Amino acid sequence: MARGAVTVNGIAIATTDPAARVAGTWRVLRRALSADLQRRVAAPDGELDHVDPANLDLLDLVAARDGCRMSDLATELGVDPSTVTRAMHRLEAAGLATRGAVAGDGRAVSAHLTPEGRRIQALVTARRAALIDAAIATLEPADQQLLVELLEQFVAALVTGGSRRATAAG
Repeated sequence: MARGAVTVNGIAIATTDPAARVAGTWRVLRRALSADLQRRVAAPDGELDHVDPANLDLLDLVAARDGCRMSDLATELGVDPSTVTRAMHRLEAAGLATRGAVAGDGRAVSAHLTPEGRRIQALVTARRAALIDAAIATLEPADQQLLVELLEQFVAALVTGGSRRATAAG
């Protein structure tokens, strides 16, 4: 099913090489995620329910692991602990999160979402799901399933460095 040039979001990807096509599509997706799609998920700046797109990963992670140590959040996000500290300052300033002491360890700090943080995170999750649902709905059901399976395999191969044939199950 090789095709010549394809256009993704108005950008021509003129190659039949699968890796180059994926790279071109990835570039389009990355740019879209850092711009329009992130704004649609995070709400436009100035709106009541706005959250800084740069804080979405941390917001999602704290929602999933409320009370987690800040150092563990940094490890899970793959960033320096100071990056998480600065992001938590922004979430605290927005009234979305708080930090607290970890019982039994006077040096460790834990992260918690406020009720407003939980509300915003749920809203962001719903917006993200609606965008994904709308995009997937453009595909036939068999293609939807194929997309999910191939994307899971692709991401697993990226995460493992492509050193083995990765499967969704392991």
